[in-house]
Amino acid sequence: MEKPLCGDKAIHLRGIKLMADYENPAKLFLEDHSVESLADVIAYTDFLRKESGLSSDPPINIKNIIDRFGMHAPQAIPLPQQQGTTIPFLGTPQIIIHAGDPASRQKYSIAHELVELLFLELPGGIRPDRLKENIFGIKKERICQKAAGNLLMPRDSFYPRAMQIGLSFQSAEILADVYKVSLMAALCRMTDMYPKQSIFILWQLRHKPTELKKKVPETQIEIPGFHPTNLPEPKLRVAWRYGDYKGQFMPVDKSIPKDSSVYIAWENNQPSSGAEIIPFGSYNVKAFIESKPILINGERYVLSLVR
Repeated sequence: MEKPLCGDKAIHLRGIKLMADYENPAKLFLEDHSVESLADVIAYTDFLRKESGLSSDPPINIKNIIDRFGMHAPQAIPLPQQQGTTIPFLGTPQIIIHAGDPASRQKYSIAHELVELLFLELPGGIRPDRLKENIFGIKKERICQKAAGNLLMPRDSFYPRAMQIGLSFQSAEILADVYKVSLMAALCRMTDMYPKQSIFILWQLRHKPTELKKKVPETQIEIPGFHPTNLPEPKLRVAWRYGDYKGQFMPVDKSIPKDSSVYIAWENNQPSSGAEIIPFGSYNVKAFIESKPILINGERYVLSLVR
């Protein structure tokens, strides 16, 4: 079996060792609270820390939360195309995390799954849909990201630090080390602290989905007079984004020109920065952008902070 990330409540081949009876944190929270907005979900994460005897001082020891509610220790196993999930086991939620992720990413996945427990207890009419906007005004995954960020990087302690050292890649790296989270998690949290002043973008070298649809399979029989569509050269495109820069919309799959500092960072495998024109949706906006290449599952991506 994989070694648990935290706690003594390990799952073994022949049984399970429990430190305490399970107490559902979401049900306990809902005894005195209602959930009608994102702020209420954030309050749930504050409740988890308070109930577990944790302050807002970093780093947040998520093991205390697991132990306080008598949950099984999170188990690390290979998970295809996801970072975490939760399954029922002997009447208690069992959090599963991807074994291939670094400890800082696993910690965030555990926080994400703890937030998911709240949604399981909400009445069916107000459960946020995973893919669509809902009564909360944003998608479920984004709610979980914001709430998990608050659990591990509480606003009470994170905000003054973020304001003191300013908005930059270097600041995010400092705070990631202080709170023992990933750089991506720290960047997301920093953009929360600077509303409408920054957007964090993950770029990937790839084709647009529409380009892939037009590609003719190599196995197709050639037809006289018909010229198959060859794929154009792939471009650095938006794979994921978080935040809001002056209300400008950044669509997924939007590409960046080759003369951009983003492309230079990818091509040279070195950090790059500078003020330049950023193609936001239908508008080009001049902004300062910092970029850093990273590896994800052996593939080179670029992280960018636009501010």
